[in-house]
Amino acid sequence: MLRLLRHLTALAEFCLWVPRTVVRWLMMTVAFNPKLGPLRHVFTAAVLYGLFAVLLVYVAAPIRGYLGELSMHDKLGYDAERWLATAIYDPKGNFVGTFDPRLDSLRDVNYTGNAIALGDYVANPDHKSIPVREVPEQYWRCLSFHEDRYLGGPLNPFGIDLVGVLKIPLTTITRSIAARRPSLGVGGSTLPMQFARVIYKTPPSLDESGLTKLQRKLGEWWLAPVIYRELTRGGDDTLLKQWAANHIWLAQRTGGQPLHGVEVTSQVVFGKEAKDLSTAEQFVLASAVNKPIILLEGNDRLNAVRLDRWRYITEVRARTCAEKLITDEAEQKKVVFELMALAGGPPDPKVKPKLEAALERFAPGDVKRAEANPMIRANLLLPAARFGIREEMKQSYGFSWRDYVRGVTTTFDIGENLAFREKIDGALATLDTKWTSRIDPAYTLDPKKVTADKTLPNVIVVAADGDGNIVRYYEAGETAAYFGSLPARRASDGRYDPTLESRQVASTGKMILAVALANQGRDTADSLYADPQAPAQGLETCAKGGSSGNRKAIVAFACSLNAPLITRGAQLGQAPVKRLIDGFGFTMPPAAELGGTPPSTAVVLGQIAGAPQRVQFMSSVILASLIGRGTKPIKPPTLIEAYDYTQKGQGGAGRMAEARPAIIPKSLIRPNAVWLIRSLLEAPLCYQTGGQSYGTLKSLSQWCARRRGDLRLHFAKTGTAVSLDPNATVDAWASGGLQFANGAAYSYVVLVGTGTPSKPWARDLHSAQIAAPLLDVLLHDLADHAKSNPRRDFLPARRAVPVASLRNAPRTMAADDATRPTARKRSPSDEQFRTLTSN
Repeated sequence: MLRLLRHLTALAEFCLWVPRTVVRWLMMTVAFNPKLGPLRHVFTAAVLYGLFAVLLVYVAAPIRGYLGELSMHDKLGYDAERWLATAIYDPKGNFVGTFDPRLDSLRDVNYTGNAIALGDYVANPDHKSIPVREVPEQYWRCLSFHEDRYLGGPLNPFGIDLVGVLKIPLTTITRSIAARRPSLGVGGSTLPMQFARVIYKTPPSLDESGLTKLQRKLGEWWLAPVIYRELTRGGDDTLLKQWAANHIWLAQRTGGQPLHGVEVTSQVVFGKEAKDLSTAEQFVLASAVNKPIILLEGNDRLNAVRLDRWRYITEVRARTCAEKLITDEAEQKKVVFELMALAGGPPDPKVKPKLEAALERFAPGDVKRAEANPMIRANLLLPAARFGIREEMKQSYGFSWRDYVRGVTTTFDIGENLAFREKIDGALATLDTKWTSRIDPAYTLDPKKVTADKTLPNVIVVAADGDGNIVRYYEAGETAAYFGSLPARRASDGRYDPTLESRQVASTGKMILAVALANQGRDTADSLYADPQAPAQGLETCAKGGSSGNRKAIVAFACSLNAPLITRGAQLGQAPVKRLIDGFGFTMPPAAELGGTPPSTAVVLGQIAGAPQRVQFMSSVILASLIGRGTKPIKPPTLIEAYDYTQKGQGGAGRMAEARPAIIPKSLIRPNAVWLIRSLLEAPLCYQTGGQSYGTLKSLSQWCARRRGDLRLHFAKTGTAVSLDPNATVDAWASGGLQFANGAAYSYVVLVGTGTPSKPWARDLHSAQIAAPLLDVLLHDLADHAKSNPRRDFLPARRAVPVASLRNAPRTMAADDATRPTARKRSPSDEQFRTLTSN
């Protein structure tokens, strides 16, 4: 033991003797050597700076890295998460753009361009980048060759490069001589130092003073070891490579913020995903670091600089990577040839033809900016849907949806939807002109007349196909009211709570009563219901009066008569109606909890509450039952066809299990109920008596399936919500579903209103006057959509029937279907639909 202690003591003495001896030797041979004359001061300064560089790289950096990791781990993680952008793709997989940072989160995004002090925390301006799944290999090789070739080696073991630090005095001398004034030189900024610069928005500036530059460099030295330590834990440099692919500034002059990261820059510059980049293209992006690509043209001088910069990137820096890093001669020649081809043209942004055509038609003045800037492009191409997409993700993941979602694919054709938006805008302008005298002065229906003193009520026109994918989406405003009212969104996590919904669905709730009556199986379309407000004459019409009489069920539903339906609903009982209210996902009025409003009355008067999406979902479930898909799970209407998850979001992690539950129609609607449901719910469109159309949608009677050869089915229900003043219009509703002859099927909802009884937007305006004209525009658009999107799988299967059995039978639509051969037996749902179509 004593022997070991002697060895340790000797080692300690040696460790103290070595630096003391070195310092003494330096003092005697340099600092106090008279033979050197005045040069001894220069040599002393050089030696001291060399010692400083060695201590900085090999002593201070590792200590700072280990200690800083303990205190800055959470902060670095949070600051890095702020840059996450979410990509948007159209149904064909074409890159549309990225979400505006203002839509990413309402809590933690600084999109002002300036640092904001929040107590002892400073929120720096955010850049946005789409995270890559896998870092392109050749990009990393070229980047590290140009920017930090000694990273992780003896000369740069902890994020600060010894050679770079030692270069600073030399470059200071050369720059000062060139500028003829003192000018602080530059040293090789390592990748961790560049990460610190990008994350905390401290880029070098041409007009920064020497003191400012020194402060910036010291700050980068202070953070770089911590960042390097954080990104290379356990010797794994995966995070380091991902930051290099995601954070660094690669393109500028975009009409907005510069482009950061490989993924978004490759989409704009080359029109492809990062995983599809060629070796030459990867070299180009890596070579753009610290020499960012200039995307948009300008004056002649700028254009010359733009082209020179591009050629320098491709012909010099990228070619250097090809010649130094590729050993295979044939591959090297191939890459160099591609680089020369790229250098021949300017770096014009790439946009898919259909998206470019949409920009040229609907935003001609912003085409160039939109092509270069993915955020501007998404804002122009998705003026309303981007708010809806964000809200849909928030309802599933809460405010932290960025952590789980890397990109989304929309369900609708963007160009077609913009054309549809233009049509609805025109229809709204016409309605505003027609009904100006009845619209509250604080509101307008014309989007072009919106001012600080005039606002639009919620205007929602949405249609989804038979799979629940939204194909047409119009919404005025930025609140995404289609997905629910603002008070129903929890402040704690941003998720929607349907039990807090207060928007009443008006007479669209009568669809629930139609289902309940049909499920019971006792009524027909001709069943008589007692009406204490019947007219003395004209019981077959929509007239009202002060007499008592019996009205047919079909008349009550066609004309949306409350009194007879309240009477029949009470006879039906409350349990089956309440079961349907809960099953479809609606909320009973508060008074019901105190016994004030029974469920049957609540659905007739439309006092149940639900989001417009929920009303449309009810229509889609009913539609599925009527077309023989009662056993298939039906999902709520959605704007998102597919998710591209982050690593954290794989497998649906982070998603609320109850966020989007599907409904199997047969769990709510009995198979033998479909014929009566169809009869009652098509009545608002189809009911006639004495050769005259009646019903709340008689203005759209031409859309009755019986009167159109291209329709197999169409049902709809309207509703008008009012305040305590029966003439004060709060909401005008229309919802339903239809199927075309080629099988294409759609559910829809139309809504114009505020959703708040205390804020009526008009007087004496009803759904027939407001919702019906907008619905007519939607139906024409869906007819065109159906022609190019047939769904034969939604049509009933046909089977062969012996000719002899049909020889004397009358010809009907159902009989025609039966004579067409098929390989399988007709199912019960097919038989039900056959019965429906023969009536």
